[in-house]
Amino acid sequence: MARDQPVMYLKFILFLLPLTLLGQINNFPWPMSPMDAQHRISATFDECREDRDHFHNGTDMPLAPGENVLSIMSGTVSGFGSDWIRVEDFAYVHVIPLAGLQVGNTVAQGAVVGHTDSYAHIHLNYGGGASGHPTGNPLLPGKITPFVDPYHPRSPIIQFVRDGTSAAFPGATLSGQVDIIAQAADTTDLLSSIDMNNGIYTIGWALYSADTSEVIRGPHFWFEADELYSNSNINRVYAPGSSTSIYRYVVTNRITSNDFLDCSLYEPGPYVISVMSSDTRDNWDTTYVRVQLSDVDLLPPGQPNFTYIGPNAEGHLQLEWEAPDDPDLGGYILEFSFNGTTWSSNHGPDILTSELTSFTVDGFPQNSYIQFRLKAVDTAPIPNQSLYSDTYGVRLNNNQPTILVVDGFDRTNGSWTSVQHNFATYYSEAIVNSGSEVAIASASNEWVTVTQNLEDYYSVFWFLGDDSRTLETFSTSEQNVISEYLDGGGYLFASGAEIGYDLSAGSPSDIAFLNETLHITYLGDNGNHYTVNGVGPYFSGLSFNYGSSPYEEDWPDHFGVSSNGEIALQYGSGLNAAVSYLDNTSGTFVMGLAFETIDTETQRANLIGRVLQYFAGTTDIIDIQVPEHLSVSRIYPNPFNASVNIEYQLDQYAESRILIYDLRGALIADQQMVNNSPGTYHWTWNAENKMGRSVPSGAYFVQLLQGEARSETHKIVLLK
Repeated sequence: MARDQPVMYLKFILFLLPLTLLGQINNFPWPMSPMDAQHRISATFDECREDRDHFHNGTDMPLAPGENVLSIMSGTVSGFGSDWIRVEDFAYVHVIPLAGLQVGNTVAQGAVVGHTDSYAHIHLNYGGGASGHPTGNPLLPGKITPFVDPYHPRSPIIQFVRDGTSAAFPGATLSGQVDIIAQAADTTDLLSSIDMNNGIYTIGWALYSADTSEVIRGPHFWFEADELYSNSNINRVYAPGSSTSIYRYVVTNRITSNDFLDCSLYEPGPYVISVMSSDTRDNWDTTYVRVQLSDVDLLPPGQPNFTYIGPNAEGHLQLEWEAPDDPDLGGYILEFSFNGTTWSSNHGPDILTSELTSFTVDGFPQNSYIQFRLKAVDTAPIPNQSLYSDTYGVRLNNNQPTILVVDGFDRTNGSWTSVQHNFATYYSEAIVNSGSEVAIASASNEWVTVTQNLEDYYSVFWFLGDDSRTLETFSTSEQNVISEYLDGGGYLFASGAEIGYDLSAGSPSDIAFLNETLHITYLGDNGNHYTVNGVGPYFSGLSFNYGSSPYEEDWPDHFGVSSNGEIALQYGSGLNAAVSYLDNTSGTFVMGLAFETIDTETQRANLIGRVLQYFAGTTDIIDIQVPEHLSVSRIYPNPFNASVNIEYQLDQYAESRILIYDLRGALIADQQMVNNSPGTYHWTWNAENKMGRSVPSGAYFVQLLQGEARSETHKIVLLK
């Protein structure tokens, strides 16, 4: 539940500060024309920058490149650089100083002091530097004028975690020492979406009785953006997952010390927690959450993370992981699956005890492809279980070389937002289904950084999802180990939607790695089409669609070639989707899109098979044949419980539909398919009828329709 106004006495107390400051400082106009009119605000003071890298030390005001920047006060120029200039109390950053201005020059209010650069905004600093005053917030009342902001902040997401960790309580029942995290933002105007997602001015919390008649603790307002906080406190103020556009405040923490809600201080039972935030114009948002405080440990341990699964030096299966830091960690449960759907376990905390971070399996069967996932358990009377780790796949074959699948996808605030994924298995399954008999190992990119060793692997398949500039695609350490690996005769397959976007804006060594090691140049951040086709001589005949599942691929890179690279794939728009390179000892294949978003398993396997063929130096290109008949080739699992996968072939260009009938012949579902070109495709039916309602258990029939032609009818069985 939420309200726009907090209790009145809080509003009165917090408004005292702006009123006091109002009598101490003068008004200043805007640093652009017209100076007496309000302009946009795209970032505010003390916001989180980058991935909790530092506090924002000013206020951003959008202004097109090359526009005049005006001094908002009369005074002396006290400093300048290539992209900033200071006059008295104010510094104008991302501004090219006016030619001829020197330190000591006097400028009048309204005089031109410079012009905006390519960043297209003025970053206005108040105080700090040579001003002799502490860095402050230029949006507080009595400073930049006029500034009218009638829009209240918002705290749309409230989360409860164990103090000092990211271990979230699964519900609203809390125990032990608890951090309250609020994802909060403020709107300063409605002119642009970027102006609607700024940092707030102050945020706090309180604990109430169940009927909210009694304030039991608080209200506490540890964060108020009236002066610049030390960057050493950034991780105390902002929780993991915060960035330039997402502000997750740890509202229970003080600025310079840790704090928390201690549930043990209160009688178990129902309570209400409120989170209150305001902007500089005294607009408020208050969100109330009903909670249950308990004296029983209900918090699951943190999530373990696989770092490596594959053969050890003796050829046995080795599993390695990173442990959570919970003091009550009891051990682990290891689960395995042959198909990624049905999971089993024969190793629990009695075997995988809390002190272990690795485990060796003797006698693991050769040539068997198996997936693994891991979860932690604690020592509570009724043990709590963590979230699963990412899922990794493995296949041992001591008579074949090994491909290492490297999981470099760490981002959870882009198109994919879950803290776990199974994307490594998309690559390992494609290798298996391509018909190759190579051994397969899986590892995290952190494991590669620590070990600094890829020489044992015939090929490395490195995926990055939509990791970008904040989390990096390839770090300097990773670039070094990859370059050494390729120089020693290795083969790299790299997939990610922001590889070029990230590295092209980096250091000279980043750009050299992009151009000389990956053999690509970055041309743009939008392939502008969701069909991809192979380019001869090695990849002709390939065709696939991508971009909708398991997450949306919205900004795929497109490339040019560098250092003897060759175009391998093109988007339907004609832009280049992948670049390959091959010499006598090594090779690369770099995609500007995320491989795991390719539509079907068959298409993924076809692409991987062709890449492996290319790395092997095979010049005889296998033609990918257009299907001879319209058909439904595979339905799995069958019987099914919640959903069934339907793989089908189209043999011509025409509109197509999949029809689902019940035993009486009534049409239950009629799915119009977006893929109309010849090829193999995949659709998942979630056991819902045309109205979106779940259908009962029983037998159903599947038929594919393209134009006037119909496929054979296939029986499927739903078991709930």
